[in-house]
Amino acid sequence: MSADPSLAPPPGAAAGFGLGLASPASACLPVAVEGRAVLPRLLFVHAADAASCQAHAELRSRGYSVAWIGHAAEIAAGTAFAPDVVIADAQSRGDDLITVLDQIGHDGRICPVIELRPPGEYPSAVLGEAMIGEHPLVGSLERTYKIGALTAILASLATGTGRSEDAGGDRRMIAALLVESRLLPNLHYEFLPKIDLTTDQVAGYEALGRLRNIPGVNPEWLFAAMTDAGIEAAATMKAVTAALDLWLALSVEQRSAPVAINCSQAVLADPLFQAALGDELRRRGVASNGPGRGVLIIEITEDARPVDTQRLVRDMNGLRDLGVVFSLDDFGKGATNFDRVFTLPIAELKIDKDFFGHCARHVHELGILREVVRSCHARGLSTVVEGVETEEHLAIARDLGARCAQGFYWGRPMAAGSFAHVRVI
Repeated sequence: MSADPSLAPPPGAAAGFGLGLASPASACLPVAVEGRAVLPRLLFVHAADAASCQAHAELRSRGYSVAWIGHAAEIAAGTAFAPDVVIADAQSRGDDLITVLDQIGHDGRICPVIELRPPGEYPSAVLGEAMIGEHPLVGSLERTYKIGALTAILASLATGTGRSEDAGGDRRMIAALLVESRLLPNLHYEFLPKIDLTTDQVAGYEALGRLRNIPGVNPEWLFAAMTDAGIEAAATMKAVTAALDLWLALSVEQRSAPVAINCSQAVLADPLFQAALGDELRRRGVASNGPGRGVLIIEITEDARPVDTQRLVRDMNGLRDLGVVFSLDDFGKGATNFDRVFTLPIAELKIDKDFFGHCARHVHELGILREVVRSCHARGLSTVVEGVETEEHLAIARDLGARCAQGFYWGRPMAAGSFAHVRVI
């Protein structure tokens, strides 16, 4: 990108990043190209707010891999993300930015930088001539920028090292956040509605873990990375808190519905987790055999870790006495099978979205699902089809006889309090 003299700061303007000057030959080093071009991985370094979260979501919808750090302890995680371009607030995150770029530069990589400046201020230096260490400043936008302005700058860079299609950077960032004890503080929950196929009304919600630093990351990776049982249990209790917060908020509006969380059987079998869960249910006043029953649904996820099944069944029955309902998640995926359906005191079976999608594409295999649904109903179990995204999927779920369904057909997961636009047929 050539320098734009009209963007030069007036005499005496402060340099936001401690910038140096580059020779014209190195004024704007693009992201290296190896093979076919891909969209660059973007790392934002600034304080979070609603506008920036919305911008990140828009960029993800356009295919960009996006991560964010807003705390000094997250610098190693930002580096582990392996960004191609860094977008940073020139004032509030200057020191953090320099540290991030220093770490990125350790392996000789060059990472273009785009600064975000306060409205009405000039860029901190002449674009295309300024360097932050070994990294070129290639763009300057006001903090209230439009997405098109940012993507125009990105389009002017040669893009693609292939890393944008590699999940390794995302996984390394998650691991670094764990090491720095920054994963749990950045973990939050959004909610996906569950629809009753008989009434076409919302029958409940499911809490889905999201990481503020990498909002688009596969949620399964978060818990797969939690090899420490204590951290996994703490994250699960955070989901319990979010679920009960939502239920209580909706109950005030007379539209409460059960809220589900995901829990591995290893965590569920942990006596400390069981005690913490019971205490939280009692504290919230929803631990009862009366109105509280069905407030919280625990979806037991696939888990290869061995547990004492007899003891687990006994403990689950104790939690049922506190009003907890149990569901078996991910049926048709991996090791999840009918053994647990027959053994565990569950009230619901959820058919894995990939299993459903496979059967939907190979209609001669739908008979398998139909038999699963029939068998569950004969045992008094409700069934939920996951992964309903189209009218065709919905028609298949109805034809199978499933009681409920979930999927993007009714909308994406939403933050608590954002359920007004849920699609109801």
